[in-house]
Amino acid sequence: MKDAEHLAQMLKDKTGFKIENNCWMLDELEKLLNCYPALRKFNYNNLSLDEIKELIKCLSEYVEIPYAEDNYLLLVDLTEMKNLLSLKELILWLIIASLKDKSHVHIKYEEELFNEMKVSEANAIDYLCDNSRFIVNRVKKECHFILSVAAILSFDYKNQDSIISWLKSVQHKQKKDLSIIEYINYRKVGQNIDDKPKLKNQSKTIKIKI
Repeated sequence: MKDAEHLAQMLKDKTGFKIENNCWMLDELEKLLNCYPALRKFNYNNLSLDEIKELIKCLSEYVEIPYAEDNYLLLVDLTEMKNLLSLKELILWLIIASLKDKSHVHIKYEEELFNEMKVSEANAIDYLCDNSRFIVNRVKKECHFILSVAAILSFDYKNQDSIISWLKSVQHKQKKDLSIIEYINYRKVGQNIDDKPKLKNQSKTIKIKI
């Protein structure tokens, strides 16, 4: 949480910052840059923070999936998708939400996808489960993740306890043949939110509004 608040303050103050420990999120951002050769032509060292933010906002307009904005939410409708979003796509939505000062990303899917797709086909499912509130709308046959941006930014997946990491890995392998909805019902969701009273209260309020 401290790192997430520090990053948010840095963006507001437009000052330099340094992260002392290895950060899994920085590794993911580096992977993203390597996926898009067009981004390599920019000399980031010569750009101000404002220029970098404007560049990312400009590039985000080319995202093929449209999105909407609410007070606290970036609303992403993925009901036409046949697969769960990848970790790379998840990080992209986090970046866009952060730049637009949104605390949560609301991701909507068709319920049918969650009943048919196996958990082994969804590489971002644990990140969503750990950092989201999950809601099923039986009437509309929709599944919703209310993802806390601060929760996922403040948790270091790389440096988590080795035993916990191993147990999660075993759990995922043992449950690989479950449908996504069965897997979500099996494991605890929102645990990185519940560990922090500030995020728990914030996410609970937003969930009630939805």
